[in-house]
Amino acid sequence: MSRSNLLRAAAVAAALSFASPAAADGDLVRIATVPSGAEVTGIAVNGLGELFFNSQHPAGKGELEAGGPAALIGYVDGININTFGGPGVAVPGKDMMDRVNVAGGEYVILGKIGDELGDGKKLGGVYDLKGNLMFVSNDVDFNAFIPLGANEAYLYTAFEGASRKGVSAISRLKLVRKAGKWTTDFSQSGMLDLSSIEGAWVLCYGTISPWGTPILAEEYYFYNTSLWNHPDNHDADERPSFLKGNDNMYHQPKMMNAYLGKPSNPYRYGYNIEMNGAASKDGVTFNRLYTLGRFSHENIAVMGDGKTLYQSDDDSAKYTNAKFNTNSGGVLFKFVADHKADLTSGTLYAAKVKQDATSDPRKAGFDVTWVKLAHGTNDQIAKWVAEYDGIKVSDYKEGGSNFISDADVNNWAEGKLGKDLNGDGKVGSYPDDRPAFLESRKAAAAMGATNEWNKLEGVTATPATFYMAISEIAETMDKQWGHVGWDTGKKDKAIAGDIAVDSEKCGAIYAAKIGADFDIRRLEPAVVGKLGEPGPERKGKPTVRCFSDNIANPDNILALSNGNLLIGEDAGDRMHPVDMLWLKRF
Repeated sequence: MSRSNLLRAAAVAAALSFASPAAADGDLVRIATVPSGAEVTGIAVNGLGELFFNSQHPAGKGELEAGGPAALIGYVDGININTFGGPGVAVPGKDMMDRVNVAGGEYVILGKIGDELGDGKKLGGVYDLKGNLMFVSNDVDFNAFIPLGANEAYLYTAFEGASRKGVSAISRLKLVRKAGKWTTDFSQSGMLDLSSIEGAWVLCYGTISPWGTPILAEEYYFYNTSLWNHPDNHDADERPSFLKGNDNMYHQPKMMNAYLGKPSNPYRYGYNIEMNGAASKDGVTFNRLYTLGRFSHENIAVMGDGKTLYQSDDDSAKYTNAKFNTNSGGVLFKFVADHKADLTSGTLYAAKVKQDATSDPRKAGFDVTWVKLAHGTNDQIAKWVAEYDGIKVSDYKEGGSNFISDADVNNWAEGKLGKDLNGDGKVGSYPDDRPAFLESRKAAAAMGATNEWNKLEGVTATPATFYMAISEIAETMDKQWGHVGWDTGKKDKAIAGDIAVDSEKCGAIYAAKIGADFDIRRLEPAVVGKLGEPGPERKGKPTVRCFSDNIANPDNILALSNGNLLIGEDAGDRMHPVDMLWLKRF
C-alpha cells in the first residue's frame, strides 16, 4: 500500500473510533422498527456514525427453532446517525411488520442466528465445555464494534441464553467493507471460548470503556442465592411455578451445571466482564469485575475521569416467587476505582434518593446521596468466591443457606452502621466485606439505600449528562405499592417507600447533571411515555397501549457524541404495535 493510502486508511480508522459532534434540535424521532415480537437490542454507533442494532427474539422466541424466525444482527448503511436530520419512519402496517424498517438508508443484515461460522459452530450456538451444542440462542444483545483498519473490523455480540436457559455466549463476526458496505466474512468468524471464566450467565447489554475494552453485563443474578442448589431447580420438572411447575426461579441453574459438567458456583455469575485484546485474533481474554458488585447488571456508564462509573440493576418485584423472596426492585450503584482505566480495585456505593413533593411521574425528580458499601480488590473477592465452589444439590439446607444468608447481610450492615437493625437488641458484625460484593443489592438495602427502581435498564452519558432508563414506572415505584422488606419480601402498604409516584407503565428516561467531581446528585424525568392509545381487542375486551408517537418500555439507551440519545424498546405488542428505536434530539 502506498504512503498516501496508508495515511488515508489511518485517518478512516481513527474516525471509526471517535465520532464528531453535530448540532440537533429538540424532538423525538422514530429511527427504526423491528419485526413483530422482536426487541431492539445491541445499540452501537461507530466513529463514522454508522448505527448497529439487533432484532432480538422475533415472535418472542428466545431459542432458535426449526423453521422459526431467526434474530438478526445488522447495521444501517447510508446514514450518519450523528448528523441525521430526516423525518422518522412510520409505524408499519401489517404487511411490513415482519422486517426491520428504518428512517433512512438500508438495514444490512450482518448475521442471522444459526448461520454457519468458520470455526464450525453456529451463530448464537451455546456449546458446553466438551463442545456439545446445548441450544442456539435467539436472545442476541450487546454489540461491540472494534475497528481493525479502514475496511476491517470485529463485531462482538453477546447472547443472553434462551429465555430460561441462562447460559450465555459471545460471537465474533469479521467485518469487511466492500463497495462501501460492511459485509461479514463468515470463514473468519466464530463463537468465543468462555471456559476461562467458567461460562457466562444471561449476558445482556454492555459498554465499550473509554480505554477501548468491551465490558459485558451479566443480568439476572439470583436475589435469593440460597435457592441456587434447591433440589426443585435441578429435578426433571423444568416448569417454573407460574406454569404450575416446581422450579422456584425463572432461570435454570441446572443449565450452568450441564455447561460445566460439575456443580456451578452462583457467586461466579452476576457481574460485569471486561474483554481484553478485542482487536487481537487469538489474544482475547476475559476478566470478571467482582469489584463492581453482584446484581442484575444491564450495563455501566464510565465518566470522564476514567475512574467513576454508574451501574443499573435490572429487576422487578413483580417476578417474585409466591413462596420465596426471589426478586425485588433494583438499586442504582456507583463505583470509584482506585486508578484510572483499572476497575480491579475501588469503592462500591449505592444511591439513596429523596423524592420531590409530587407523585406526577413527569415532574417528580429525586435528590441523590450515596451510601458507601465497601472497598475491595478483585483478588480478594475472587478468594471469597472460591470458598463456595463445589457446593452440590445434596448440600441444600431447607430453611438455611449454603451461601451468604440474610442474617449474615444484616449482621454485616449492623456492624457497618453500629445499629441494631432487626430489633433483636444486639448489634451484629461480620468478619469481612464479602456481603457488599457478593450480595450487593441486599447489602445496599440493608444499609438504607433505595432498592425500589422497577426494571432499571440501560445507563449512558455524555460528558455533561447521565441518563438511565426505567422500563415501567410500576410495582415498587408505584405510590400504591408501599414498602417491602428486603429480607422478607413482605409488603406494608401503610409505609411509603423512597419512590412513590403515579404508575406510568410506558416507562421513562431520567437525566442527571454530572458534576465537576463526576458525581450525580439529582435525577429528573427527561422523556416519559404515556399510556392511553386504544389497542386491539384481546379476548373480546378493549386494551390500551402506549401512544405510538412516544416511547414504550425503554431498555438499551446510548448517548451520542452530539448530545442526542438513542432509545431502544422492549415493549411487546401489548404496549406498541412493534418495538421501536428512537432518536431523542436535545
